[in-house]
Amino acid sequence: MDTTGIENVPKDKPILFASTHANSFYDAIVLHIVFKRYVYALARGDAFKKPLVAKILNVIHMLPVWRITEGRSNMAKNAKTFEKCNELFKQNKQVLIYPEGICKNQTTLLPLKKRGTASMAFKAWNDGIDVQVVPVVLTYDSFKTFGKRINLNFGKPLQKESFDLSEEISFSKDFTATLASKMEPLFDHTFKPVGFLRNAFHYFGWLINFPLYLAIDAFVKKKFGKTIFSDSIWFGVLYLTYPLYLILLIFGLSFIF
Repeated sequence: MDTTGIENVPKDKPILFASTHANSFYDAIVLHIVFKRYVYALARGDAFKKPLVAKILNVIHMLPVWRITEGRSNMAKNAKTFEKCNELFKQNKQVLIYPEGICKNQTTLLPLKKRGTASMAFKAWNDGIDVQVVPVVLTYDSFKTFGKRINLNFGKPLQKESFDLSEEISFSKDFTATLASKMEPLFDHTFKPVGFLRNAFHYFGWLINFPLYLAIDAFVKKKFGKTIFSDSIWFGVLYLTYPLYLILLIFGLSFIF
C-alpha cells in the first residue's frame, strides 16, 4: 500500500474521514492499519437489526447510519448516532463516514449524498467543535484477488471557516460540492511496480501460509466471489482462522524438528 497526504490529517484534533467506499468493510480495515488513534466507522443501519450482530458491531466501535432506502421511519435514529459522533469529536476521536452512501466496486467518484456527512459537519461546527473533515480516496488495482495494491490518498481538511453555517440546506449543497471537488483529484490508478525487495516480507509470509491462503481463497470465491463483500469476508475468515493455523503449523513443525 502507498499512502500520500497523511500530513493533512491533524494529530491533535477531532477528525471526520469522508472516504470512498469501493470495497466494503475492507476500506475501514485499511484506515485502522494506518492510524494509531482508533477510527470509529459508520455502517449501514440494517446491519444492526439483529441484536447479537448489533452487540458485536458495537464492541468493534461501529455505529449505525440509516438511509432512506432502509425505511423512512428509521431516519430519526440517525440523530442518536450523530450525537454519539459529537461526543467522540469532543474527545478528539476519529470517525469514518462514506459520503457516497453506497458500496460499489467503482474506480471513479459516485455522486455524494447531500445529507449524512454534511449533517454531521453542520451539527459539530454549530456546537463549537473544531472537527476536521478529511477527504479520503482508496484506489485498488483489484477487488477480487489476494495480494492487491492500494493507493490511499488524503486531501486537505475542510474547515468550518470556509462555510456559511446560518442555514443548513444551502450549507449542505455548498459543503457537498466542495467535498466532491476535493475528492476527485485524489484518485490515483498509477500503481508502483511490486518487486521482491520491496515486498520480501509478503513473499516470506506467503511461503509459510499458502495452504491457509489457498483454502480461504477457494472458499470465498465459491461463496462470495460475485459480491462486493469478497475482500472483507476474505480478511474476516483469515482473522478468525489464522491463530488455529499457527497452532497447527507449530505442532506439525515440532514433529519434524
